[in-house]
Order: sequence, then C-alpha cells, then structure tokens
Amino acid sequence: MESGPGKPAGGLRFAANEAPPHPASFILGLQVAVLVCTPVVVVTAIVTRAANLTGAYLSWAIFASMVIGGLTTIVQARRVAGVGGANLMVMGASGASIGVAVLALAAGGPALLAVLVIASGLFQLGLAARLVVLRRIITPVVSGTLMALISVTVMPMGFALLIEVPSQAPPAAAPTITLVTAAAVLGLMLRAPRLLRAWTPVVALALGCVTAALFGIFDLTPVREAGWFGIPATALPGLDAGFDASFWLLLPAFLFVTLVITVRQIGDAIVMQRLSRRERKAIDFRRVQGAVAACGAGTLLSGVAGVLPIWPYPAGIALAEGIGVAARRVGVYIGAIFIGLAFVPKISALVLAIPGPVLGAYIVVVIGLVFARGMRVVFQADGGRNSWLIAGFSFWVGVGIQFQAIFPQHLGTPAAQMLANGLTAGGVTILLLNLFLELTGPRRRRTEMPLSPDSLRALDEFVVGFAGKYGWDGEGRGRLRAASEEALLSLARQEEDGSHAGDRRLRVVARNDRTGAILEFSAATDAGNLENQIVLLGDIPDLESKRDLSLRLLRHYASSVKHQQYHNADVVTIRVDR
Repeated sequence: MESGPGKPAGGLRFAANEAPPHPASFILGLQVAVLVCTPVVVVTAIVTRAANLTGAYLSWAIFASMVIGGLTTIVQARRVAGVGGANLMVMGASGASIGVAVLALAAGGPALLAVLVIASGLFQLGLAARLVVLRRIITPVVSGTLMALISVTVMPMGFALLIEVPSQAPPAAAPTITLVTAAAVLGLMLRAPRLLRAWTPVVALALGCVTAALFGIFDLTPVREAGWFGIPATALPGLDAGFDASFWLLLPAFLFVTLVITVRQIGDAIVMQRLSRRERKAIDFRRVQGAVAACGAGTLLSGVAGVLPIWPYPAGIALAEGIGVAARRVGVYIGAIFIGLAFVPKISALVLAIPGPVLGAYIVVVIGLVFARGMRVVFQADGGRNSWLIAGFSFWVGVGIQFQAIFPQHLGTPAAQMLANGLTAGGVTILLLNLFLELTGPRRRRTEMPLSPDSLRALDEFVVGFAGKYGWDGEGRGRLRAASEEALLSLARQEEDGSHAGDRRLRVVARNDRTGAILEFSAATDAGNLENQIVLLGDIPDLESKRDLSLRLLRHYASSVKHQQYHNADVVTIRVDR
C-alpha cells in the first residue's frame, strides 16, 4: 500500500508535488526563514566589517541579500519558464564568497564588487546552458578541492574576529567568549537531536552573546533604537565599468568561487530530487540545469544590487531529511517570509550587535566543516591514488600562495597578483594537473553517426576496432558489442516515437580502463529516460515488446547504465566489464 500525503514512506511525509495544509506550511516556512536569516546577516556583516564598510551600505546589503534570497527560493520552488529546480531549495548570501568579496570591496568598493558579481552571474548562466560539458571539467576531485580551498581564504578572517573586542575589555573576555561559542556549536552539531541541531546557529550565538554580556561587551542599544518595520535607503552602487587592473586581478578568483557555488548547487539539486519523491527515478538533469540557472539569475540581481552572490543553504535538505517535508509549497512560504523579514530592521540590528569573538568562533567551526566536506568528496571519488595526489598538491599550493609562503618576492608583480589568491592558485593547479592526466591517459576513441537502426553496422565496426586495440577477449568483446547495439536500438526506438525521428546525430565516445570500458552515447534528443524505463521494466518484461527486450538485454550486458537528460542533449553512459 502506497503512502499518501502525511503518511511517511521511507520518512517522506510530503513529496515535492504534494501540498501540506497552509497553516503547517506557514509555521515551517517561518521557522526555516528565521534560521536562514541569521547566517545571511552574519555573512554580510563579516564582509562589510572586514572591508571597513558600515552605515548605509551595510543596511542596504542585508536588505537586498534577504530579498534576493527570498525571490530566488520562490523561483526554485515554482520553476518559472524553465528556471528553477522545482524543489524546495533555500537560497541566500554565499559564505564561499567572503574572501573574494572583501578583496573587491577593499580594492574598489561596492561598484567593483557589483561588476564582478554580474560577471559571475553571466558565467554561471553560461555554465547552466552547457552543463553537459561541465560534467567533464568539474570532477568530484576538482569540486572537493575547491571547496576545501574556500576554507583557506575565509579562515584567517574568522581568526581575526576572535580578538576583536573593545580595548577596555578584560583580558579573559575574548578567549572565554570564543570557547563558550565554539563548545556550543560543536556540542549541538555532535550530540543534539536532529530537530534541535537545526537551531545550532541561533542557540550557539545566543550563548556566546550572553557570555559577552557578562563581560560588558554586548551592546543592545542599536537593537532598541531600530524600528520594527522599515526600508533602508537605497544604496545601489552603480557599476565600475573601467575594467582596470583590480577587475582583471580579481576576476579569476570570482570565477573559481562561481564554480564552487555551481558545484554545490548541482549537488543540492540532485540530493533534493532524490529526497523529494516517493518513487525511484533517474535524476532529471534538466531540472538541475534550471536550479543552476535560477542561482545564476539571483547572482545577476545581487550584482545589480552590489551585494554578495547567492548559493543554496542546507535548510531545505535538512527539512526533507529531518521531518520528511519536501513540498514546493513550503519553499514558497519560506521565500515569502524571508522577504518579509527583510523589512524588519530590528532583526538585522540584533545580528549586527553580535560581538566579534562570537562570530569568529562560529565561522571557524562552520568553515572547518566546509573543509571536511570538501575532503570527503575527494576521498569518495573513484580516481584513486592519482586523484588524491593532485588534490593534495593543489591544496597545499593554494595554502602556500594564500599565506605568501611560496616565493613571496615574486607575488608583487601585476601578472603574479592574478594568482596571489589561494583559491585561484590552487584551482588553476588542479585543473592543469587534471588536463595533464587527460592528455597522457588512455585516448578516447570517437565516432559519429545518424541516430538510427541503420547505423548498427557502423557502430559495430567502431566497437570491434576499439576492443581489438585494447586486447579484449572473445567473451568481453561480445558483451561490449551487444551492450552497444542495445543502447543504440533503445535510443533509436525512442527517437522513432518522438517528433524528431531521423534528424538527430549520435556521438559515441569509448574509453578503456583496467577493469572494463565506458561508452558514452550523446545526442540532442527529446527521448524518455532509459534509466527510468529499466527500473520500471521489472523482472518479467513484455516479450512482445521490442523496447522491453532491448532494455532487458542492455541491463544484462552492461554493468551500469546512466542516462543524464539536459535541455540540449541526452547522454547515456554504459559500463561493460572485461
């Protein structure tokens, strides 16, 4: 018996397409919006403090970031004109951008930050359009290493905040506040129940502030003076269209941060698809593209406003995993309430009153978790020793450059300053090393043909030549030929049922490794998903159906079948063991 709404199936109470009651949706939306409000304001405050910008710009940055985050959260849930992931994804100011944003604000103020964020948004929209190509460039090893390098650029700012106390404060104030806050964050993350763990930022920051108040360094005067409702004076910074040396020096770092944000958006969109439905289905990468496009559109808005770019927060995943609610309706409520909270200055004033050691301790723990997640992605990848070697080397190159421990006398030239950021240096290093592995590894063999059963002979000749080159035995060669034939027939039969039969091209790329071969079939097609059809096939297919027979044979000969559907291409990847 299937579970309906409100009846957990594998822990899921409300799937993405189901509608919880409006009162329950409002309560959940309010809770998540309040939780997300804290890190958004904290991240914005850290950047403006580090860049020595306060007053009108700070108020405007908080307001704009919350409004843009709320709007993008609604678009992610509603999916407007193909933009959005059609899932509950909570968006807000990016913590990964702290380091580069401070450099931009220090070098050219909000106007320079604005043009760099706009460039990042355009770059991200381009990545969304060509996501099918990105899958080969941003491997798990690359994305994990870039995520770890984010911590290298942000952690020094967290350490600096630990000692940011008034000169008249007691000597024990900063260490004590830091220890209490860090202990609260770690204790809640390690041992608190799942529902209480979601409130970690609020509880830990509150305990830190109470400790700071005991030392007399927590001033609530700005909170009392702030109003309950208001709109800050518009502080649109304009655009620094001079494109001077500062822009070109910082652009590579911003683009690498955009890659990190995109990788996180892709990962969160995939996880939310899996958590948001009751039936087992393949990932719809067209929705993943939509999620990345929504993030890019939000980044463009952030650039126009002159504030930090956005990225996905884990609140949506926590809601789906914690209490089994993944309904898009809740996402709309979260976004709307988040926008409403932007018009409550008292909330922003309360967060801005948090003392430096409290913020610093929280940032150090959270950024440490970002580093650990990045390393986990690296070590869970299938690349083995080679991948770990290039990840470790690239990471320490980034660390050395960030702290000017590697040839510091050569980092002052204009050309070298483009790589003087740890994220940029480490990112360039790992991309070059990955390119080296690609160029010196087993060569990919390619062919192209019409997507038609008439191409079976050409495909068979290609596969036989590939197997002969790498010394496949008779049994392995037979499996490789049979799996390739059934993959082509399955795609061709779907194409015949569609509206574009006969006018599509199929590209086949084959790569050999020590245990087998990977064949990739890519075509611009509107066909259904083969992965889903194999799942629905069951153990007893319809023997009169040629489609079912092809799918069953494909499942038999190939050790794995993956079908990734994008707006502009379908990619079927099969693996055949030797």
